[in-house]
Amino acid sequence: MNKQNILLLEDHAETADWINATLQEVFPGHLILLAKSIEEAEALLAQHQFELAILDISLPDGSGIDIIQQLKKNHPNTTCIMSTIFDDHKNIFSALQSGADGYIIKSDSREAFKNSLLCITRGEPPLSPAVARMLMGYFQHNKPVQTEHNLTKRQTEILTMIAKGMHSREVAEELGLSVHTIKDHVKNLYLKLSITSRTEAALAAQKLGFIK
Repeated sequence: MNKQNILLLEDHAETADWINATLQEVFPGHLILLAKSIEEAEALLAQHQFELAILDISLPDGSGIDIIQQLKKNHPNTTCIMSTIFDDHKNIFSALQSGADGYIIKSDSREAFKNSLLCITRGEPPLSPAVARMLMGYFQHNKPVQTEHNLTKRQTEILTMIAKGMHSREVAEELGLSVHTIKDHVKNLYLKLSITSRTEAALAAQKLGFIK
């Protein structure tokens, strides 16, 4: 890539900082513009043209997948990469079907995340290993890979730990992830299970058979 504009759509400040730093390593000299919401992203799209967009899925006011659709309609040559905690087939296929050129899981190691971005410089689609395996499973078996109760393996692990009384920081240390990543998972777990508290999480985990 020549020195051009990059859109980074990410609402968590700490996550935005390390992704920004990684982008600067892989694409030195590029202008990286940060949006923390769909509204801010749309405002930037009205003012700038982007050659690369790194997009989260879950934003305070919508989904980054909507931004892919706008970009592909108005600027079809923009490379759109999802950068998200979601590793379930529904979000992966929804993003790819909307025109995403790659899908990177934020819970990958920093080095793995960087290597995925380096694929862009070689003209290869950046895909986290878990995403690549899911796609292979889909084409091998001609159906999406699903997890029990529509929870991902990671979400099941986190729900079980929370139900056992572990706090977000303890879960983060146990799984080797950031506290922000765990909080993102918890937020989406609560939405998926329609619960609002740790007590309800424990009841849900018991009902689903994850704990006795």
